[in-house]
Amino acid sequence: MNIEAQQAIESLRLGIPPEGHVRYFTVGRFKEINTLTTTLQQPSSTALLLKANYGSGKSHLLKFIRETALKEGYAVSSVTLDAKSAVRFNRMDQIFGAICRGLEVPGVKQKGIASFFDWISSQSKKGQVASNWSQITNNNRWNYSRIIKSPSIFIALRAWVSGRANTNLIEDWLHQAGGYKATDLDRELIRKTQISFREELQVNGSLKWSSYTTKASLFNFKRDAYVQSWHVIQDLDTLARASKLRGLIILFDEFEDIVYNISNIEHQKVAFQNLFQFFFGNFFTGMSFFAITPGFVEKCKHRLMTKGCWDYDYSHFDALPTFEMSPLEESHLQELAEKIRQFHGIAYDLDTNTLTVEKSLKRIVVKAASTPLQDRTRYTICEVVKCLDQLLEDDEYS
Repeated sequence: MNIEAQQAIESLRLGIPPEGHVRYFTVGRFKEINTLTTTLQQPSSTALLLKANYGSGKSHLLKFIRETALKEGYAVSSVTLDAKSAVRFNRMDQIFGAICRGLEVPGVKQKGIASFFDWISSQSKKGQVASNWSQITNNNRWNYSRIIKSPSIFIALRAWVSGRANTNLIEDWLHQAGGYKATDLDRELIRKTQISFREELQVNGSLKWSSYTTKASLFNFKRDAYVQSWHVIQDLDTLARASKLRGLIILFDEFEDIVYNISNIEHQKVAFQNLFQFFFGNFFTGMSFFAITPGFVEKCKHRLMTKGCWDYDYSHFDALPTFEMSPLEESHLQELAEKIRQFHGIAYDLDTNTLTVEKSLKRIVVKAASTPLQDRTRYTICEVVKCLDQLLEDDEYS
């Protein structure tokens, strides 16, 4: 029996595309898929709302973009918004922390800032870095940076590269976007690693960092409307490109959380403003994708209007670039069923290319396609796997 195929079937039993095989289980929407693939092959500053009905594959498409982006040589971070679990879009420190936790680089299974920093450090030691690396590190002196905007991310990477710092502390600090005393960070990340570098770290001597006059401000991700949190996100893209990746792509799932789970209207307005920054601002120049359902823009406007925000500039919502996905047709669901059948046969070392299996799956797909369910695709996947499991149990494959 094939363990990898069995793991894929376990995922499909829940209606979830299996990790590592999302591209294989992507059917239909050929025009849309080609458009997205072309976008990923031509790096630019892009932000898109990915619009589809519930069950029409928003999350699946995000996973497809993730797999394709990693294959194309990008760093990727997947973030699921959840205001109830401290991933609020009005709090950019929480967002950048979630981005650090979700970071992935090609060919590495582990996620997080540790894998990202290890990749950069490895590329640096091998000399496989871009021409701007000397500007990032001031010709490997590491006393200041001409390009990196956030002193915190520079200090963290500098400490990581030194090999003298507590990497668990760095990882936890950035994953949680704070939570450590400035004096402890100064001792661990600056004083303890100073011996590895030729010159003293210059914070006030760098024009970009001249406003960080105290240890507290140096490591603060909330001050000045979360400006350093924004800078970290941009710096991650800069560092990805400097280490010969194509940039950073951020994928936001469950984005309607900003409508339903942020109750304070002032906080919600900040969340909307942060959304506009990704689309129209200059804080982040990489690619970002936001999964939404139809009516998202109208829901945002309605929320503001019901709270009496009549002087709000609603035109920003209408200007958001949107990528709309078409629903899967019966023929696409049939193709999906065939792919699941092949994996099921591989998983249990059986021949599924029989008339019994073909007829059974045909009935499942026809019924699913005619059922008025929002979550039709997931329902079809679950029913197909259930049918194949039952045929296996009853020994009716043949």
